[in-house]
Amino acid sequence: MNTKREMEPSSAARCMTEPKHMPSGNQWIIETPIGLRELSDDTMDKDFSGFRDERGNMRRLVNVERELRYMKEVMSSLMNKQDRLLMEDTALKLRATECEKVSAINQELKEEILEIRKQNDVLKTTCQNYESSLKNLQDKVQHG
Repeated sequence: MNTKREMEPSSAARCMTEPKHMPSGNQWIIETPIGLRELSDDTMDKDFSGFRDERGNMRRLVNVERELRYMKEVMSSLMNKQDRLLMEDTALKLRATECEKVSAINQELKEEILEIRKQNDVLKTTCQNYESSLKNLQDKVQHG
């Protein structure tokens, strides 16, 4: 089996040797990833080098679209997180307001307790005075 295999030409080479349409005059039409393209003799080399650029542009376009989809997902996630944080913030503000009310009530109660203690001290002193007076009266009655 000494059969030599012919190498198949690349798609760009195939377009150069076997155009899809017959050239009219000095024009050639090739198929690119983005559609048919018309070539003339004086721009053929430049246009084929541009073909590679178009492939790069397509890759960049695909990458940009992928990044755009990713950014949309990130934005969606951020918006959801923002909504969740806003709800948490509102709940925390309500809780802080309730805590401030409770704190004000606690302060009032502390002041009332201090006032009651003062009154209690006054009553204790009065009671001690009455006890002392009563004892003096009992002593006078017994020794009297």
